[in-house]
Amino acid sequence: MKSAGHSRRQDIALPRDCVSQDSGESLHRFCSGCGRPNGTIPALAFTLIELLVVIAIIAILAALLLPALTRAKYSGMRASCLNNIRQQYVSQILFADDNSGNFARHDDVSPDYHRTPPNVGQSIVDLMRKSYLANTSVLICPITRQNFGQTWWNYESMSKFADGTTRDYGGWDTTASYVFTPYMWLANLTPLMQYVDPSGRVNPNSELNEPAWPTKTQECSSRRAFITHRVSKTPGSKFWDVGHMGRFDATTLGASTGFGWSVTPDQLVGQADGSTIIRKKSLLLPRAYGGPGGVTTYYY
Repeated sequence: MKSAGHSRRQDIALPRDCVSQDSGESLHRFCSGCGRPNGTIPALAFTLIELLVVIAIIAILAALLLPALTRAKYSGMRASCLNNIRQQYVSQILFADDNSGNFARHDDVSPDYHRTPPNVGQSIVDLMRKSYLANTSVLICPITRQNFGQTWWNYESMSKFADGTTRDYGGWDTTASYVFTPYMWLANLTPLMQYVDPSGRVNPNSELNEPAWPTKTQECSSRRAFITHRVSKTPGSKFWDVGHMGRFDATTLGASTGFGWSVTPDQLVGQADGSTIIRKKSLLLPRAYGGPGGVTTYYY
């Protein structure tokens, strides 16, 4: 009976001149044809050209797959941002429902500021934190956190101040007198705003201008903007390209009525009826004028 080891052996044909031959005096130890020891199997190995071909194929596959993976990751983060906008919308509507349809006081320098010194104690943050917006993490956009979280620490967490040098600027969960966030809340902004047409000017035909931001729930409709990221320009100041994949003050303005300076690929805009629009860069246009210095133009 053959042993288990012998039962697994296979007979392998070797070149005739690789087979040992008994000359009666000694055993030929090397094959005269291949130079290898008799009875051995030639070792298999890649040639340099084969190895380079394999590497090239892997590189091509990686080049094809990585953009798709990047797009999938971006889409996932954008979906998270969309969910944040919906939760912020619900919190404001709940507050208004408990206050005769009025939204929280919002007399701040810009829509992305939710508390400033004149309204400390009566600001959006003071009126809504914990009771209407208990989970402040919904104020953190995963895309703007990736781009600006190292510049403004409160874009990474609402429990942080803007950076290590200040206690005046920070997130919702800080004592900062100036609280700003990645999201502009447009409803009930008190500073006088002018609403413009796509050229950036107030059109005599009001139907061609952006609809005014709502001040009460009775004014909420699918045509009125409610929440979005800040993309704006102020003469003599920085360009706030703080939308998805934007870069603060990264570029310069193109045509006077164009939008060539922004690197933001798209913009989510929560509407006052609870719906959300995803606007591509080509559709980001001037919509409102006012804000800081009274001369800031907001794009969305």
